[in-house]
Amino acid sequence: MKLIYTAIGLISLLPITASFANENTVNIYSFRQAELLSPLITEFTQQTGINVNVVSGKADKLFQRLIDDGDDSFADVLLTVDAVRLERAKSLNIIQPINSTFLINNIPSNLRDPENYWFGMSIRARSIFYNKKYVNPQQIKSYQSLLDKQWKGQICSRKGSHMYNVSMVASFIHQHGWAWADNWVKKFTSNLAMRPNGGDRDQIRKVARGECTVAIANSYYYGMLSASSKKSDRDAYQQVGIIFPKDGQTGTHVNISGAALTHSSKNKLNAIKFIEFLATKKAQKIYANNNYEFPINPDVKLSFLLESWGNLHADTESIHQLYKNFKQANGVIKKNHW
Repeated sequence: MKLIYTAIGLISLLPITASFANENTVNIYSFRQAELLSPLITEFTQQTGINVNVVSGKADKLFQRLIDDGDDSFADVLLTVDAVRLERAKSLNIIQPINSTFLINNIPSNLRDPENYWFGMSIRARSIFYNKKYVNPQQIKSYQSLLDKQWKGQICSRKGSHMYNVSMVASFIHQHGWAWADNWVKKFTSNLAMRPNGGDRDQIRKVARGECTVAIANSYYYGMLSASSKKSDRDAYQQVGIIFPKDGQTGTHVNISGAALTHSSKNKLNAIKFIEFLATKKAQKIYANNNYEFPINPDVKLSFLLESWGNLHADTESIHQLYKNFKQANGVIKKNHW
């Protein structure tokens, strides 16, 4: 098995040679950390004998590299998080449609591009976390609950400008309209305990330490804390509870990690095999068990840990609307200084 990882800063050192275009290779550009892909790639190579090269890096840099390299790019597969990025890749013409009956049959239509340019591979939920010692979870039913005056100075959040939060607000605009979303962001920021800082895991840790009693973060970070090598993180997992908010017909804001075939792919058949593999039951179980994300294939059973978090009523309807509303959502967040 041949498994190569590199960073985007080193990509200029990699020559475009036969090793990147042959019948036994697939080359991946990934916005995700390489270690999250490792068990999936190991299983794929064992099943197919196809060698995998992975270049991981920041989204904007990888996008620009694909644009700059054009048809000379050696990338075959694009793996990214957030439907907005996938739609952007489509608009930039750096990905191409995939003709795959397997993908169409195994991935719900609301979690893939209608023209088959991209396919969701896992679901991540924007959840609410609370300190079990100080908060009664029955007091928090929805995102709207966080606007109540009782949470004044009690909420932690990463910066509103982060894509996770902008996409969430974009879903609010789709579901409730601009005025509702503007009011939500305004009142939410007035309830923050401190200036937004740190990542999602940091917000959950702050809740455990009592620096705030409630926070918003992606659910898989909660799972990562449960399996952390640090005792303090494992303790934080025990001290903090998770809520999947639901407001009327609108469920929890969810986004996807997804895959696409690059416009320049030299190993097209291998690339499609890899993307199809990610949608198989075995790969979907790896996603759920190793990455703590929800499988996108509806036939795959949740892991015991994910089941223990309760029922997720996912707002999958908004996925295709995030790109359209993203600019407006960013404006709302800047206007209210989140």
